[in-house]
Amino acid sequence: MEGMGEHIIDPSEIIVDKAGTVKEDLLHANPWLRLLARFFDYGWFFLVLWLGRILFHGHLPLGKFESFIPFEFFVWIPFEAVFLTFWGTTPGKFFLKIKLRQGRRFKLEFRTAIKRSFNVWLRGLGMMIPGINGFCLLIAYYRLKTLQTTTWDREDHIAISHSPIGTWRIAVSSVFAAASLLFYTTRG
Repeated sequence: MEGMGEHIIDPSEIIVDKAGTVKEDLLHANPWLRLLARFFDYGWFFLVLWLGRILFHGHLPLGKFESFIPFEFFVWIPFEAVFLTFWGTTPGKFFLKIKLRQGRRFKLEFRTAIKRSFNVWLRGLGMMIPGINGFCLLIAYYRLKTLQTTTWDREDHIAISHSPIGTWRIAVSSVFAAASLLFYTTRG
């Protein structure tokens, strides 16, 4: 009875840990790994866009709006939603062993995935507009460290878990993200 001061636990909130298995870290959100996974995704996506620029002889659709808002980050939204809907992860999240879960589901519905991706771009990254994005990233970092969730994940009841990873994964993803983003911005 919730009215008597007791909290009712939803069955999907119960975590059963079998002996000998690695338990996912549901309690300690790691904003740096989440950011690194996102930029790992941007890195390989930007390389695909670079190839697209070669195919379209330097012009991409929507490229004319790039001076106002970096459109590449916006274009990633539906691609990320498709990854989260069909595979339940993105390449960056997969490589860094970050999992999303909504109740018992490890794959998001497309509507939820597109909403989440849009909110990350808008509220978490500030549309990647310089100045605004720094402010939004600081707010998201603070909320993630203090509340262990972001507003967009809380709204759709999405839990993020991290499995233990080796330092080599962090190094490889950092170098790849930095190199591919640098390559794209200097060659694009």
